[in-house]
Amino acid sequence: MADLLESMSVHEIDSFIADCQQILAILPLSDPRRIPYLLFLASRKLLRHTQSNQKEDLDKSIFHSIELIFVPHLWLEYKSLIFPAVLILANALLARSIVSNQPEDAIFATKYLRHLRDQPHATLGFPRHAVTTLFLSALAFLVKLEDSNVVQNIEEMTVLFHELLTENASEGDVTLFSTLLAEFFFSYSHLWTLDQPLTQVIECLRLAKMLKPELRRIHLNLAFCLCARYLMTLVNDDYEEAASIVDELIASSSPGDIQDELVAKVREFVATLAVLRPMLHPTPEYSEEAMYRARATVSSNPVGHHFRPWLNDCWESIAEDRFGYFGPIEGYEASPMILQPLPVAYYESEHGAELCRIFDDIDLLGELLSGIRNNDITNIDEALELGRTKLTSSFPIHLLMSKLFESFGDMLFEAFRRTKNIEYLNESISTRRQILGRPSPQFLRFGSIRKLSATLLARFLYFPSYCTQDLDEATELLSQCANDRHANLPSRFFFACSWSSISRLTRHPSISTAYETAVSLMQYTPLFAPTLQLQHATLANTDTDYHRLPLDYASYQVDLRQLEEAIVTLERGRALLWSEMRHLRTSIDQLQQAHPQLAHKFAAVNRDLEELTKSIPPSHKLSVDDGATDDARAVDPFGRFLLKQRSLLKERDNLITQIQALPGFQSFLTSPSFDTLRSAASSGPVVIINHSKWRSDILILFHDASPSLISTPHDFYDRATTLKDKLLNSRNKYGLDSPHYDETLAFVLAELYKLVGKSVIDRFHQLDVPEQSRIWWCPTSVFCSFPLHAMGPIPSDDGEMRYFLDLYICSYTPTLSALIQSRDRDSGSRSLDRPSLLLVAQPDPTIPTVGSEIKVVRSLDTEVTSLLSEAATPATVIDGFRNHRFVHFACHGTLEAGKPFEAGFELYGGDRLTLLEIVRSDLPTAEFAFLSACHTAEVTEGSIVDEGLHLAAAVQYCGFRSVVGTMWAMADVDGRDLAKQFYKALFSTSEGEQGIPYYERSAKSLRFAVKKLRRKKPMTLERWVNFVHYGA
Repeated sequence: MADLLESMSVHEIDSFIADCQQILAILPLSDPRRIPYLLFLASRKLLRHTQSNQKEDLDKSIFHSIELIFVPHLWLEYKSLIFPAVLILANALLARSIVSNQPEDAIFATKYLRHLRDQPHATLGFPRHAVTTLFLSALAFLVKLEDSNVVQNIEEMTVLFHELLTENASEGDVTLFSTLLAEFFFSYSHLWTLDQPLTQVIECLRLAKMLKPELRRIHLNLAFCLCARYLMTLVNDDYEEAASIVDELIASSSPGDIQDELVAKVREFVATLAVLRPMLHPTPEYSEEAMYRARATVSSNPVGHHFRPWLNDCWESIAEDRFGYFGPIEGYEASPMILQPLPVAYYESEHGAELCRIFDDIDLLGELLSGIRNNDITNIDEALELGRTKLTSSFPIHLLMSKLFESFGDMLFEAFRRTKNIEYLNESISTRRQILGRPSPQFLRFGSIRKLSATLLARFLYFPSYCTQDLDEATELLSQCANDRHANLPSRFFFACSWSSISRLTRHPSISTAYETAVSLMQYTPLFAPTLQLQHATLANTDTDYHRLPLDYASYQVDLRQLEEAIVTLERGRALLWSEMRHLRTSIDQLQQAHPQLAHKFAAVNRDLEELTKSIPPSHKLSVDDGATDDARAVDPFGRFLLKQRSLLKERDNLITQIQALPGFQSFLTSPSFDTLRSAASSGPVVIINHSKWRSDILILFHDASPSLISTPHDFYDRATTLKDKLLNSRNKYGLDSPHYDETLAFVLAELYKLVGKSVIDRFHQLDVPEQSRIWWCPTSVFCSFPLHAMGPIPSDDGEMRYFLDLYICSYTPTLSALIQSRDRDSGSRSLDRPSLLLVAQPDPTIPTVGSEIKVVRSLDTEVTSLLSEAATPATVIDGFRNHRFVHFACHGTLEAGKPFEAGFELYGGDRLTLLEIVRSDLPTAEFAFLSACHTAEVTEGSIVDEGLHLAAAVQYCGFRSVVGTMWAMADVDGRDLAKQFYKALFSTSEGEQGIPYYERSAKSLRFAVKKLRRKKPMTLERWVNFVHYGA
């Protein structure tokens, strides 16, 4: 019947209507036979409207439908026609609502349709999906009108669409209503906040995609909705699924279909989202994919397409963002990333015009803010009133209204800063709270939380008694930012540091939680960049206060007398790069026995990650290549390099989670416990100096006793900082070999004895630590630059000039873990035999006594292999490391300011063995290295002292248990003289040295040699102080 009606011409419909009207004119009003003719007349009037658009037909169709429905006594004979009549009435009401663009008739239509849905299917007399599709159309129209029940209507549409899918509806209906549902979330931007309806729509579209995979529009609609939810929640899985759908559609299209308008549209949208993603959630990998998708979309669009210029601009802007992550990029100047305006075509649309107006209002408030801040506006109240007007006159539920409120909140806060009028501050707080109460995406809420916290803190600091809850609320907001997984790691770390500083300053109860959060995030910050050089640059570019975070946290724990916890904290937060590199070489022997397959996978990933981390990355310069055979979403070698690291890290994290779930492996690759760390003191106490602005302390770690705390004077922090600056300034201004520097060094050593040395010696005496025993220094901050072993002179009864090293055999360690590792490497290498020694030397006119030093080493009563002049290349030296337990360098050592991994030993022809090349080696049988070269235990200028990135630490990391190095440039002649006395003591056959491995004798032998050197005349202080011992 429906098909017959649809095929009727207007002339046939007119004739039919005329016939019905003649019959109805004859029949009495009480005649039941009127019923079918009224139904026929109502249906034909509705049909004629669809062809002629005559509103009168709609009104008559509705009139006739109501007439026959509301005459109950006439239904006894024709009751089977009541449901078709209701369906016609609902259809006509919806049609009239669409014509008038008013919701009332459509609302009535939905009521009648709900009634029909409640009836048994068998009694309807027509297919149930006819009701479902009409109901969906009515609800869709109401949503378009933004009726008051938008959320409820979308939820009901979702339920109906799900039914439609299970009723085997036509492909046309499925496509139509899936498209309507998807478009709602892009035609009406404020609907992006409706998380629950959108989630229901996505689930329905996933079902539709599964049931009707051949319908490409379903795939596209799902991709659109996933993108909408990503903008709202920033859950990355939604973006990835949407991008994957688009890629599959493009890959499955034939060359002729790839320009299909729908595919092109959604491809542009995903590219836009990819470009926005690194702005909303800044990470290097997202920037790389943004460049990849922008480039792919530009290349697929014809010249002149409205999206090409915008995507090109965004592509260049994101490329510049590499500067911020990884340092200078060749060919680019540093510049902030600027959000490019959307294509002109977008602003020509209805919603684009709405957005334009909001942007204009935001710009106006920005100008007013600048005027208040720069004192260009004298009438602040007038400017603020204009701002309030813009808030009330703009679109109240638009997504970006939160940005407008934020700008007004900034104006109020600036007004307070100028006037200190608390009313401005109160209104600023109220405005910022309104932002959080408004529907807005997560990426806008993050900045709002940060600013509200700052405003509350301002009120707490200026008016502490006004609202006692301000501090609690401010710290809670900072906590939310620090724990917000939608934010990038550097941002979260920034907020965690702010939280901990404010909590400490105000003695807020959340101090421990804040510090713990910050230190936990700090441990992951190196992994933000793919290689060691870039990881160090990432750390070095952070604020100096952040470097001191673990020191400050430890000082707080000492305040609470939590000494063991303080020691663990210092270990967790220092030498992060060395710690991460050690994790890449962690032992898997126990795992191999428990789960061989998992151990194999973990070892393979670690090898790949270590190789990548310690490699030299491709140029930062953006060099677009085709990358056609590479699946990575990157535009050049550096991009693929970065994404490979991210992929390996993700795989490694997953493996670690699996390993930690195994019985007995819960602590696998977690921070070492105190019981583990105390083993660093197995051969003698370790003295840890914590230098913090809050409080500084000296902690002495023992293997079999509780840590001992030495409190320091209140001015300890400032005095130590002043001494470091004094020493460095003298060295830079006058030079190492100047009398001024020697006098300055003498002063500093004497002051250090008063500041540190005396109290440590006194405590050793109290705790029965015998003189002439071994002790280790584990300094922090400025103390990493001090020769603590040479503190003094120490007063004596006999008048002899003595220094700290005269009382104790001193060694250094950058961390406790480094010292533990130097003892815990392959126990089979703990040989008592005389070691073979590799001599690496470069005779040079600028270091004339190297020849004499070579003779000293070659004359030793042990096997010596020499790599001299051209025989010493980086490759031959590294290879020699593997075949010798001892190594002796006699050459130039060099530093590169700001580039610690380029510090190195100068070899033949200007070639160098760099720190980076050394750390790539793994030498399980290595024991001792004598680095007779300049700067080998000196941290490079521009590096982070608590990272301990110097040649001695690198040599120790790659396997050498003990190392002798230099704190600054050394006198050429001292290498020969020190080596002679050192090896004389090392290879001594005295009874007291029997049974001790030779590398463990190195600290005592160095002390012996230094004391001999000290007695030479003439001898400046800086020459003998220069030499230090690291390791076991």
